[in-house]
Amino acid sequence: MANLLLVVGATGLVGKQIALRLRKKGAAVRALVRGGASRAEAKALLDAEAEVVDGDLTRPETLASACAGVQTIVCTATSMPEAKDDGLKRVDRDGVLGLIAAAEQAGVKKFVYLSYSGNKKFDSPLETAKRDCERRLLASQMQAIILRPTYFMEMWLSAMLGFDPANGTARIYGSGEAPASYISAFDVADFAVATALASDTGNQVLELGGPEPVSQLQAVRIFENELHKKFSLQHVPVDALQEQHRSTDPLQKTFGALMLGYAAGEVIPMGRDNATRYGVRLHSVDDYAAQFAAKR
Repeated sequence: MANLLLVVGATGLVGKQIALRLRKKGAAVRALVRGGASRAEAKALLDAEAEVVDGDLTRPETLASACAGVQTIVCTATSMPEAKDDGLKRVDRDGVLGLIAAAEQAGVKKFVYLSYSGNKKFDSPLETAKRDCERRLLASQMQAIILRPTYFMEMWLSAMLGFDPANGTARIYGSGEAPASYISAFDVADFAVATALASDTGNQVLELGGPEPVSQLQAVRIFENELHKKFSLQHVPVDALQEQHRSTDPLQKTFGALMLGYAAGEVIPMGRDNATRYGVRLHSVDDYAAQFAAKR
């Protein structure tokens, strides 16, 4: 099959969107899914006429056949946020390294890897996994496209992490005053699709951010204006985040690192330039809040 793309992590938020958007563009898509077509999460992929194969990053013997005949791989796989059973090492590091090796052996030409921002200032097992995979990929025989998005608004501005517009409450990490270039996970999916299908050559590392930096407190005000109600705020002091970052538990240390980075803020000045280059329309926090309000 000509120009076959393998999507790894195809049942996740970003990976699923990538697979479905590639199919809408007429691309031949193979999706690596634990449990294969029998999993309920595979239905949308099957409905879109993607090929679903059973495979698991923690079972290296399943990867060679998944990579056979593939020209491009898009990998969004991660064990976060649960990261059970040392998943950050087994899945995010060792599993992806095994996939890179299998892809290289199979003659894959391009590998698009969803990493995370290169501006993170606090070490963690997740950072170790991501950077180790980046280095291995850049040293491979394949064209390496590394996508480094900043904070997903659908996650960091959601009840999962204490930002709960439905109930009018928000957990604020640190002072809440530092700006961050929140990005939509759906925009990241568009970047992955565009880079996977692009005809350009050479390795690329793309730092991805939204259209404008917004602080946590500004995000609260945006939602307050959209929903016409006042939020109740709970502040988590930096000292508490630093204590969490000192944990010997890999997952807790990673969460501590991510939240310390979030409290410190992060602005991606190249966000608009990269979006223009790949024809991606960036969605803002205002867009996200308006969408949330419309659904209410």
